Amino acid sequence: MRFGPVFALAMALGFAPGAARAFPVEVDNCFETARFDAAPRRAVVNDTNMVQTMLDLGLADRIVAVSGIAGVERHLIAAPGVVAALHQFVGRYPSLEAVLGQDPDFMFAGWNYGFSAARGLTPAALAEMGVKSYTLRESCIRVGRREPITMETLYTDLQALGAIFGIVERAERMVTTLRRRVADVVERVRGAGVPPRVMYCSDCNSESPPVSVGAEGMTALITRLAGGRNIFDDVADSYVRVSWEEVARRDPQWILISDHRVPISEIIRHLTSDPQLGHVEAIRKRQFIIITYAEQTPSTRSVDGLEKIARALHPDRFAP
Repeated sequence: MRFGPVFALAMALGFAPGAARAFPVEVDNCFETARFDAAPRRAVVNDTNMVQTMLDLGLADRIVAVSGIAGVERHLIAAPGVVAALHQFVGRYPSLEAVLGQDPDFMFAGWNYGFSAARGLTPAALAEMGVKSYTLRESCIRVGRREPITMETLYTDLQALGAIFGIVERAERMVTTLRRRVADVVERVRGAGVPPRVMYCSDCNSESPPVSVGAEGMTALITRLAGGRNIFDDVADSYVRVSWEEVARRDPQWILISDHRVPISEIIRHLTSDPQLGHVEAIRKRQFIIITYAEQTPSTRSVDGLEKIARALHPDRFAP
């Protein structure tokens, strides 16, 4: 993340990080620079992972409306009453007009996580209407060539939100905690042997091609850090559709099942009944790891997902 010269000037003048006088700030927003003269007060947030991040950063009072969480509210973690109080203005994918109807001054979303050129909801379109935005860093690969994904990709999001909302110290404390937890997992699984083959599986409840993850998705990253080998790491993309034939050929030893909208029982029923998958080791041995959407996509809960995968793949490294 890059702080712009106006932020640097504020620091030189002795303004404390996180103080109101720290504005204006500039942050990298995919391949452009976004300037904020004041903290947003009416944020629209799309998708479960980004809503969870805003809640974990203590920004619930800055949210005017959310989208993309209908039917999966149970996965959001917050104090009693907080999730129920969120105003859902649309169930899944918002349009530009629907977003503007909330009278926002800011939107937090990502490419294929709400932003869509096809539907006309883009950072540029919002800017034309006077609405600022921040784009989930992982998703920038959908519109250009970003740096290879690391945990810094997630930390950049948290630090940017800290700067945008004037909560720099709070965001940095969270990043410090996450760094420590990631380092602990990496140290525990170090030298654990040949990494087991792992597949992330979404939309895996029918014969239609499932969604998995290439090397540039957060799910692939936390699989690698957990001591596994993502079977589609040769794909230089994030989330992609693959074929069942290729899944069968690559023979994963573990399958990460997304606990999102489709019931887990329905997914496992399909996996264990498809004849072409009968030989797959993960299915023969029923080696499934259930992971929530916020845990497998970039969010303040991604490290929960990392720890869950590592404990499943290498239980001996986490024995008391």
